[in-house]
Amino acid sequence: MCRRSGAIFVYYEFGTVSVQGHPENTEEYVWGDRTLRNVRCKTCGILTHWEPLDSKPGARHGVNLRNFDPKLLESVVVRRFDGADTWTFLD
Repeated sequence: MCRRSGAIFVYYEFGTVSVQGHPENTEEYVWGDRTLRNVRCKTCGILTHWEPLDSKPGARHGVNLRNFDPKLLESVVVRRFDGADTWTFLD
């Protein structure tokens, strides 16, 4: 999904970051193995973030940095991760 949408995700321990916005502008969906809640923009459909349905200790959630000011990306260290085949970092 990241590769097809051009998303750049940052990952945090669930509950350590607050995602704020107007709930009337987003919609949630759950698919696949039904472990994650995905939240997307109702207007354009781009994923804003995902979070675990079961918030066990150590669980993570992901936030799509492409929704922020592009200047923010200049200060972020990006690690390449192959989530399609090997599930390993490429750097």
